[in-house]
Amino acid sequence: MNRVTGFDSAPVPRPSRARFVAAAVIATLLFGVLAGRLFQLQVVDGARYAAQAVAARTVEMPIRAPRGLIFDREGRPLAVNTPSWTLYARPADLPSADGDRRAVLARASLLSGIGLATIKERLEAFRGSPFELVPVGTEIGRDAALLIAEDADELPGISVGAEPRRSYLDDTGERQGELLAHLVGYTGPVSRGELEELSAAGYLRDDVIGRGGIEASFETELRGTYGSELMERDANGRPVKVLERLSNPIPGKNLMLTVDSRIQRIATETLKWGLEAAGVAQGVTIVMNPQTGEILAMVSLPTYDNDKFAAGISAAEYAAYLNDPTKPLRNHAISDIYPPGSTFKLVTGLAALDEGVTTVAQHWPTYGCYQIPDAPAGQCLFDWNHRGFGPLSIVDAYAKSSDTFFYQMAVALGVERLGGWAEELGFGARSGVRLPTEAAGTVISKAWAQAQGRPDVFTGELAMAGIGQNAIAVTPLQLLNAYAAVANGGHLMRPMIVRGETDADGNLVREYNPEVIRDLAASDADLRTMRIGAREVVTTGHATNIGQLRVPGALSGKTGTAEFGTPTSQGVLPFHSWFVAYLPSQAGATDADLAIVTFTYSAVVRGNVSLEVIKYFFQEYFDLDQDLRREFQVNAN
Repeated sequence: MNRVTGFDSAPVPRPSRARFVAAAVIATLLFGVLAGRLFQLQVVDGARYAAQAVAARTVEMPIRAPRGLIFDREGRPLAVNTPSWTLYARPADLPSADGDRRAVLARASLLSGIGLATIKERLEAFRGSPFELVPVGTEIGRDAALLIAEDADELPGISVGAEPRRSYLDDTGERQGELLAHLVGYTGPVSRGELEELSAAGYLRDDVIGRGGIEASFETELRGTYGSELMERDANGRPVKVLERLSNPIPGKNLMLTVDSRIQRIATETLKWGLEAAGVAQGVTIVMNPQTGEILAMVSLPTYDNDKFAAGISAAEYAAYLNDPTKPLRNHAISDIYPPGSTFKLVTGLAALDEGVTTVAQHWPTYGCYQIPDAPAGQCLFDWNHRGFGPLSIVDAYAKSSDTFFYQMAVALGVERLGGWAEELGFGARSGVRLPTEAAGTVISKAWAQAQGRPDVFTGELAMAGIGQNAIAVTPLQLLNAYAAVANGGHLMRPMIVRGETDADGNLVREYNPEVIRDLAASDADLRTMRIGAREVVTTGHATNIGQLRVPGALSGKTGTAEFGTPTSQGVLPFHSWFVAYLPSQAGATDADLAIVTFTYSAVVRGNVSLEVIKYFFQEYFDLDQDLRREFQVNAN
């Protein structure tokens, strides 16, 4: 029995010293590992994890660069940035209950004037973070923006903000409307497909990009370089405050066009008169300085309102433009090609002189009907007067526009030489004007015939090409540029549309240089012969009474018509009409600084519509107290 307790029991073993040591070692190791890990996290990797923590609550936000302004050559603003109120919705802050959400969106629609269906459509199409602001309406008006801001407590998730909006002005400083739409173009939202390609260049989901005209072709210069800032976000990802400006935005370049908007207005109004008077739907007028290639005006009718696109055109308005058979969205001055008719006799005549087919003094017979070589008897091509003119020199033939004379020149030249000279004068290739959608046109060649499924060109086709029909199709700009090259002494210029860069007030600070594509291979004497012929077109009365205009210089030019389309019930073919003119100081001189071409589409009238338009243009341009326009007899059939 145990003396202490009175109970029998086994002796209590004493704790092992080794156990205490082992436990202490293990605890020390665990605390050492923990301390080491803490040291690594806080000291070794502390800066990295701190940066990651900061990054988790910050985001780099872009700062938009102001888009460059556009001025005309006199410093008049044509495209400017004006403040515009935009309606935004942040999906994460909208009420979660369907009924409450609908009520908020409906109230936002009522106050802003933006259709509820439009707001819902833009929210549903958005694919970004629910904490991002989604633009659901633009151009909402200052009063509406103030109402929405005052009603913020009743509109969770809805806000307004001021954004720059592109506005287009005319020569009077008013909204431009249709005056310069094809030249200036407009801006529009970047599409989802475009964003995949452009995001690397800094374009954003709600960004805009140039569409058409200068806005598109000079997008890189006008857009500028975006800046950025570091923004702190809350736990839900909402922006809280700006922490740091990382880089400043660089505004886009301001551009001065070669276009004079006053001349553009005169060209537009006179062309509109001609189209309406003759019952014609489409037409073009281009004015150029032959010495530099600067385009002073470019009118394509019908046109469109680029301000509607900048403000956000409705689907109905856009569909109306697309479905219009006259294609108002196309710049007919550069994007469509047409047979040039007798204006092409400049090419045929210059080629015949320089290739030695004829001389200035040589006379050729002209016929009522020219018998096509190697064709059955009776297969002939008529002169325009059906009588011929008797023996003619090249100057007289050009002045009278004898078709049978130039049939003979074309056939004597052959396909390759005629086609080669057309290319020398800029036909069959884009001029290089920096505007989108320029067409190249076609010239006669064996390749052209082979594309039609034939080994070579028929002789009749070659003859017709000599007067600008059949295998020849040109843009109005190509035709004017070719005449400008002859008018200036033989320098084929690249047409210019931008004169240089300006400051914010429209003062020119960097001028772009004119560019010569090439000097024509023709001799000075042959070029002068064709200029003398162009002067005689005006002085001999072939271009009806335009020679009576009291303009300061020796007005020279050429008419042209090209049959086109379906005959009327009276068997009359409608025709395109052309007139191209330039104004040197005296006959044959190379100092002309004004050239103009007008093209009118598919008319059935007595007279050349384009000639009457250019008469009217000069009357208005020089403020003449003359009115030599002829009235048109429109054939309604």
